[in-house]
Amino acid sequence: MSQPLSIDSRRHAVFLDFDGTLVELVDDPEAVAIAPAALARLEALRAELSGALAIVSGRRIEDIDRFLSPLRLAAAGVHGLERRLLPDGPVERLAGPETLDAVRAALAPTLRREPRLTLEDKGTALVLHYRTAPDLGDCAVQAMAAATEGRDDLVVMQGDNIVEVHPSGMDKGIAVADMLRQPPFAGRVPVYVGDDTTDEFALRHVRDAGGLSVKVGTKASVAEHRLDDVAAVHRWLGVGA
Repeated sequence: MSQPLSIDSRRHAVFLDFDGTLVELVDDPEAVAIAPAALARLEALRAELSGALAIVSGRRIEDIDRFLSPLRLAAAGVHGLERRLLPDGPVERLAGPETLDAVRAALAPTLRREPRLTLEDKGTALVLHYRTAPDLGDCAVQAMAAATEGRDDLVVMQGDNIVEVHPSGMDKGIAVADMLRQPPFAGRVPVYVGDDTTDEFALRHVRDAGGLSVKVGTKASVAEHRLDDVAAVHRWLGVGA
């Protein structure tokens, strides 16, 4: 795979994953921090792209806003179950937290029995983390499978030391496709940069749409371009230039 081409502010719409792409992966999801220079570059890039810059993350939009504060960007959160097309616009939610109440209850015994597993509750998604306890990976996968058995309305995905469940019918690829139909993204060529398994949906859509699909890291990918790590993403974006 080749290094990605440079961003053309006149014709591109840029979609960036957050964890593992803009910030390093850490054991505690609340401990991430974005470098001030990267934040300043994102603000400048948004202006250059006439607003066609969005964060596409498994995190909630309110969490993305907190980490990027005072900057606010268009965003798709919880793999697209939350949307905001304009930085100051409303957040649209495609599902409610009550959808996962039965799964929460079913996971509770496992969490009591294995305190090294942690549950991140995003409301419309639940994430079992085992980064600090990799030996419990199989346990996490099995617990989630049992908790979601018979639930055709839910989808379970495995990522980097996590297993996640959220309502079906949505992924990052669908979210990007939907955003590209509306301003300020409509009519532009998509660029997507992401590192995790969940980003493959968006990378495939962007590749097939003739855009720039950029995988961060060394994992297998459908993407046509690659960047080595978060530092390489920052260099490609022009952080500090």
